[in-house]
Amino acid sequence: MSKKQDILAAALRLFTKNGVRATSTKSIAEEANTSEALIFRHFKTKDNLLEGIIRNGYKEALTLTTTFLEHKEPKAFLIQMIDLPQTLVDSNFDFWRMQYKILPLNSIAQHYHNSFMKPSGDKLAEVFRLLGYEYPVEESDVLILLIDGIWKSYASDRFTNERCNSLEKLLKIKYDLN
Repeated sequence: MSKKQDILAAALRLFTKNGVRATSTKSIAEEANTSEALIFRHFKTKDNLLEGIIRNGYKEALTLTTTFLEHKEPKAFLIQMIDLPQTLVDSNFDFWRMQYKILPLNSIAQHYHNSFMKPSGDKLAEVFRLLGYEYPVEESDVLILLIDGIWKSYASDRFTNERCNSLEKLLKIKYDLN
């Protein structure tokens, strides 16, 4: 791993554990076994470091989700969307825990999250239209709200893996996907 990657990984661990504001660049440097000067050389500011973490997290998430956004079969797409919250959080738990903590107050996090979710919402509306739902846009909005709530509850430890599985099962029954 490069020093830049070490810094990103250390910052993610500390931001997740302590919060962004409570984490100093000095503590990040110590955690990454590097100097503060190197952090500033790579990222200029702590905000740029945070944006690098967010950008990398969503880049990984896009890699996971790109293939299922291309599903032609509507029910297969719905299954993937319902499974998305747990899949994403399990793939990079620290990132999603940090994102859960900062999302309400951080405009950079909000921007990346909204950009990430928009194609899924658009595709969901199309899928519900193809499946003959009377209000496809509204149905898409409802499912996006549920997905958003599930990943946040899972990342914050309010929901266990088992609870997520039972909610996914319920949604699959609701949409007749079994």
